[in-house]
Amino acid sequence: MADEDPKPDERPRPQFGELAPPGWVWKPPEDVDRLDTARPNPTVDDETAPAPEAPRAPYRQAPPPTTPPYPGAAPGAAAGRTPAPRWNLTLTILLIGFGFFGMSYSVAILQAFPTSMQLLHSTQGLGDFSPAPVVGTLITAGTVTMTGLWAISTGLAVWQLVRRRMSFWIPLTAGVVALVVLFVFLAVILSTDPALIDFYSGVMPASPMPTAPATP
Repeated sequence: MADEDPKPDERPRPQFGELAPPGWVWKPPEDVDRLDTARPNPTVDDETAPAPEAPRAPYRQAPPPTTPPYPGAAPGAAAGRTPAPRWNLTLTILLIGFGFFGMSYSVAILQAFPTSMQLLHSTQGLGDFSPAPVVGTLITAGTVTMTGLWAISTGLAVWQLVRRRMSFWIPLTAGVVALVVLFVFLAVILSTDPALIDFYSGVMPASPMPTAPATP
C-alpha cells in the first residue's frame, strides 16, 4: 500500500491568547524597560571604543651631515673630530718659514763662534785664542741638533695639516726649544776658554792697550 501524502491542516490558527485557560491574563514583567548591560552593545561599543593606534615606524638614527663645517673642508669631516680652522694653515706655514731662517742663523752663529772669540781676545788683550779640541765637536753637535729640531717639527706640522688638526703650536714650540739649545751650546763653548772666564770673573785684568807716544 503506497504512502499517501498528508493533507495540510486547514483549520484556522488560534489568535494570541485564544487557547489560554479561562481567567488567565498576560502581564509584562516589571524589568521589561531595563537595559541589559550584561551583553555588549556592538553599536555603542564601536562608537565609544578608542581608535586603534597606528603602528609606529621603527626608530632610525639621523645620518651624519654631509655638508662641510666650513668652506674648504672635506665632506663628512664633522662626523669625527672638528677640523682645524683655515687660519691654522696660514700661521703654520709662516712659522715654518720663520723657523727655517732662525735655524740658518743659529747654525751660522755656531760656525762663526770661534772667530768671534778670537776677535774678543784681540780687543780685550787676552792674546791668541786657542780653541779646545772639544769645541769642534760641540759646534757639529749644535748644528745637527738645530737642523734636526727644525726638520722634525716641520714634518710633524705637515702631518697634522694633512689630518686637518691644529699644528701651529709645533713649529712655535720647536723655535722656543731651539733658542734654549743654542744658548746652552754657546755657554758650553765659552766655558772651554779659561782665559776668558778669568777675565770676566775679575781674576785677570785686561792688558792696557798700547798708546802712541806723545809728540814734543
